[in-house]
Formats: sequence, structure tokens, C-alpha cells
Amino acid sequence: MRHSLVAAWPWHAGRQSIHCGLCTGQGPPPRRKIEPMRERIRSLSGRTELLLVLLVAFGTTVPVSLAALLAPAALSARASPPITNAALNRTIIYELVVLTLLALFLRARGWTLARLGVAPSLRDSLVGVGLFFLCNATYFVLAMGLASVWSAFAHVATATRLVADGLQWPSVVLTSLVNPVFEEVFVCGYVVSALKERTGVTFAVNVSAGIRVFYHFYQGALGLLAIAPMALLFGYWFARTGRLWPLIVAHALQDFIGLMMGG
Repeated sequence: MRHSLVAAWPWHAGRQSIHCGLCTGQGPPPRRKIEPMRERIRSLSGRTELLLVLLVAFGTTVPVSLAALLAPAALSARASPPITNAALNRTIIYELVVLTLLALFLRARGWTLARLGVAPSLRDSLVGVGLFFLCNATYFVLAMGLASVWSAFAHVATATRLVADGLQWPSVVLTSLVNPVFEEVFVCGYVVSALKERTGVTFAVNVSAGIRVFYHFYQGALGLLAIAPMALLFGYWFARTGRLWPLIVAHALQDFIGLMMGG
């Protein structure tokens, strides 16, 4: 009896699998196909992971940034400001898509919101407001100091126009919500966390700040005067505290007020 049951079992199992798979049109569970991809993602080195994230998140900014770096005089000769309603809408769509894809990728790699420092709270929101005012105060002091020693700076500042007129409220609000999350998660939370344990805080912060400054080259000298100290302050804040939410709040305020006043 045991032999008959053992001999019969593969036949019945085979019939059942044929009935459930071929006859009903249902294939194997999707998980079996997904697992090899997850294993490949998990097997990537930390360096490869870092390069992939930076390339996907900020790779599209490289041509524009290089053009601004190699020909800075062309920035003042632009026919129209770089920040338009159409540009904002493209940015929103791009960042939402990339944020979703990279979130899935990093989750498969074992990253969590806690490791990235994303933990919203009222206390950190208030800290973010304070950081916003600190960044703007720093920019004001630097701008006044530079204007006192470089007379042409005032002309550069007044001639630089980054934001076009007629921006629509939905685009401004969505940009102020999406862009701060996108930038701070990847250029600050991810980069600093990925590098500081292997290379130290100073190197991690400088790399983070350098990337942030690079993809803002299109804003010219006036924009970089505001971005550079903000990049260093944000990087060191996150490296020391591990809290990203204040940076997101400060960045959101900066974007919203800058877009509303710039137009």
C-alpha cells in the first residue's frame, strides 16, 4: 500500500499542476520570477548602489550644469528664466517617478525610512522653520559682504532672473512638497548615510554639498551663494542628528517663498 501511494502521488500531483497551470491559464506565482531580480539587487556592491542612485536621481542635470560651468556668461544672456510653469510640471512628474523607483530599489537593498532619517514631528517642523531663517540670514550676510567688496555683484544680482512670471499655484505647491522630499532624501539622507560610516562625516558632508551645488549651477552666482552654505549646513545637521525632517521643512519653505516672490 505504501508503494502504491508513493507511486501514485507524482501522477496526481502532475495532473493537478497541469490542471491548475495549463488548463486554467494561470502561471507560477509571480514571486518566483521576482526573487532572482531581488537577489541580483541585493548582491550589488555599496559603491554600485551609490552610483546607480546618483545617476538615476541627478543624471539628467549633468548636461545643463556642465554647460553653466563651462559658459557662465551665457546664464545672463538667457532669453527666458529657467524656472517656468512647464519646467515645474516636468520636475514634479520626473521626481515622483524616480522617487518611486528608487524607493523600491533601496527597500530591496535593506534601506528604511528610519535609516534615512524621515520621521515627521511637530518639534522637527519647528526646527525646520528655524533652519529656514538661519539659511536666509546667512545668505543676506554673505550677499551684503560680497556687494561691499565687489561692486559688480549688485548688478549681477539685479540682472539675474530665475523665476518666470505667471506660475500657477498648483505647480508651485506641488513643487514645494515633492522637490524638498526628493532632494533631501537622496542628496542628504542617502548620500551622507551611505558614506559617513565608510569615509567619515567630513567627506560625506562635502560630497553631499558638492552634488547639491553642482546641479544648481544653472542658477548662476546668485543661486550658488544661497545654495552653498545651505548645502553644508544641511549636511552637517543630518550627519550629527540623523534627522531629515527639519531639512525637508526648511527646503519646502525656501522653495515656496522663492517661487512666489521670484515671479
